[in-house]
Amino acid sequence: MPYGKEFLRDHRVLFLSLVFIVDVVVAVIQPYRPKLWLAFAGGIVLFYFIEYITHRFVLHGILKLILPKAYEGHVVHHQQPTELKYMLTPNVYNLPGYIVYWGIAYLITRSVLVTAGLITGTSLAQLYYEWTHFVSHRPIVPKTAWGRWMKKFHLLHHYKNENYWFGVTNPSLDIVMGTNPKQEQVETVSSAIKGETWQR
Repeated sequence: MPYGKEFLRDHRVLFLSLVFIVDVVVAVIQPYRPKLWLAFAGGIVLFYFIEYITHRFVLHGILKLILPKAYEGHVVHHQQPTELKYMLTPNVYNLPGYIVYWGIAYLITRSVLVTAGLITGTSLAQLYYEWTHFVSHRPIVPKTAWGRWMKKFHLLHHYKNENYWFGVTNPSLDIVMGTNPKQEQVETVSSAIKGETWQR
């Protein structure tokens, strides 16, 4: 599968995989506590909030001045949605993000085990996010109904209206926040390249 190789060999995916593996090892060498699994699940849930908040408010909204270069890169992603360079989260954000995350998580929990569990969950969720986003912009037909539905959901964001459908891996926060309208109820507002199409 050439697209699978393209994804797995990308330096951003390799970095996230390294973060995941290192934190799994750190968690495993600690004395076992059941709270590890709670931390792992918490890291996954935390990422889903980060995914929606970052996409809606930083990359598209009122908080864009916090990370202006990220905002500009995301604008280019909408203009060139199939360009791999703008498709995955740059390591210039991944690296400091995980360093700060580790420090804050440890200061709050005072536990290497819990911190490693949190970051293992978050990095795994981010790898899933990156893959889902990658699949959305490559001519890949997902094997599951969920995958096909989420691909359509994300492509609505790109080719129907950029002000809605911010979730990439799940629609839950779009439903809660009112950014999941029926597609026929909104006008088409897209900066995607002319000639690009999405499948209904």
